[in-house]
Amino acid sequence: MRKKNNASSRLKHGKFMKDSMVLGSVAGLIGTSLMVLSNQMIYNKKKTEIRYGNIAGSIFMKPHKTKKPKNFLLGQIFHFANGSAIGVLLVELYKKYGTDYSLLKGAMVGMATWEILYTGGQRIGIYSSAPHLTKTGYSAIWNNLVYGISTSYAIRWLAHPSVFAETNKAYNQASLNRVNNMENKLIIEENIQSDKQPKMLH
Repeated sequence: MRKKNNASSRLKHGKFMKDSMVLGSVAGLIGTSLMVLSNQMIYNKKKTEIRYGNIAGSIFMKPHKTKKPKNFLLGQIFHFANGSAIGVLLVELYKKYGTDYSLLKGAMVGMATWEILYTGGQRIGIYSSAPHLTKTGYSAIWNNLVYGISTSYAIRWLAHPSVFAETNKAYNQASLNRVNNMENKLIIEENIQSDKQPKMLH
C-alpha cells in the first residue's frame, strides 16, 4: 500500500526520471498517444481521410492491406516507435539549447516532424498510402503540433532536475555574464560622460 502511494505521488508531482533515454522515450509515447487520439477523433468526424496506422503500415505493405486490424496495429506500433525516438532527440535538444520556451521548441519540432516524415516521406515515396485532400494536410499539421507540445510538456514534467542541471547552469551563467557586461558598459559610459562635463571652479 505504501509503495502504491509513493508511486502515485511520483506520477502526480513528476520530476523523477533521471535517465535521458527513458525520459525521452516515455515522453514521446505520451505525445504519440495524444497525437493518435487527436487523429482518431478527427477521422471519426470525417475531417481527415486516413489514420497514422494506415500511413505507417503502408511502408511494409500495400495501402488496402493496412485496413485489416492486425496490419493496422503493426503500423501503429511503428508510428509509436518513431514518436518515442523523436522524444529522445527532443531531450538532447533541450540539453544543448536549454529548456526555456520549451513548448515553443516542442511545437517547432512537431512542425519539423510533419515536414520531414509526413510531407517529405510522401514525396520520396516512403509511404505507398498517400492522402490527397487538403483537410488531411491541415489535420496533420494540428496533430504534429499536439505531438510536439505534449511531448515537450511531458519531458519538463517527468524530468528530474539533474537531467538539465548542467545546461541550465551554463545558460544562467551566460545570462549573468551578459547582465554584468551591460552594467559595466553603462558604468563606463557614465564615467565618460562625467569626465566630459565642465568642472566648477571654487
